[in-house]
Amino acid sequence: MMGYKKLDEVMELLSDELDGFNKSITRLEKLTQNVDNINIKADTSNIEYYIQVHLRTEKEKSQKLHEAFQRMEKQLSKSQVIPKIQLWIHYGMYMTSFIIIGYLIFKLA
Repeated sequence: MMGYKKLDEVMELLSDELDGFNKSITRLEKLTQNVDNINIKADTSNIEYYIQVHLRTEKEKSQKLHEAFQRMEKQLSKSQVIPKIQLWIHYGMYMTSFIIIGYLIFKLA
């Protein structure tokens, strides 16, 4: 008799475990159905907007830089470069003037 009691207890425990397992399977099936019903839509509109804004600002910066280079080019084309010969003529005139002034100071003193 003793063996049947133990066997009945083991059978009860097994049936409780199987019942719990079946309930877990049912919950898992419901969760799987919920996951299958979820639709994820990839939305890149925000990224595209920021890229468009960035490209627009970069284009404006590039245009301003191009305009600045054009202004600089115009200013450089209008500027004059003094030739070396002209500088040597000026230096020669200064030296001649100093020599004449020095000579006159020496003669008058």
